[in-house]
Amino acid sequence: MAIDNPHATGPRVEPKSPERVQEILEDAPEAAKANMERAEAILGALEDEEVPEKYDGQEDWGFSFTGVLAHHPETFKIWWAEEGQVFADGELSRGFKELLGAVVAHERGASICIAWHTTSAELEELDPERFNVAADFENRKDELPEAERVAIEFGVKSVQSPADVTEEEFDELKRLGYTDADIVELMTTAATAAKFANFALTFDI
Repeated sequence: MAIDNPHATGPRVEPKSPERVQEILEDAPEAAKANMERAEAILGALEDEEVPEKYDGQEDWGFSFTGVLAHHPETFKIWWAEEGQVFADGELSRGFKELLGAVVAHERGASICIAWHTTSAELEELDPERFNVAADFENRKDELPEAERVAIEFGVKSVQSPADVTEEEFDELKRLGYTDADIVELMTTAATAAKFANFALTFDI
């Protein structure tokens, strides 16, 4: 990412330089490198009005996240690879995972994560109307198919109040056709979305 002045605006700690981010990526897992390529595509697809006023543009905003995370290079490598792998197609589709990520991001109010998941879904040419539901999930969740609605409710609960998740909720997912592997993937997707949202909010990115 070519940014003239990445430190002019932004988060609560000064991001590392773009050059340092690239140095860290050189010996990062391939999944981390692939995720950075996707990040650049997402940033390029963002609309100007989505970027908070304190940033100079899409790249400045997006770089702030990677630049702050780069303060801990080994964590950067692991987290960036994890995000890329978790949200890739698996037992659950990438489109559904991005929808779940968008709901979690909206629940937390993390604007960069909302933009990330929504724009990532647009790159997959998914129906944008589904992502309008994410912005007001509690009031519009019944617009989704039952299997998606129940799974998203489970994912959100798993990161908001995990001790309150019940056996009955597991049984309901299985009734709807979710396997044990699906449920693990569902929960880890929600947890990854929540972790990145918490990071963005803590550092005011």
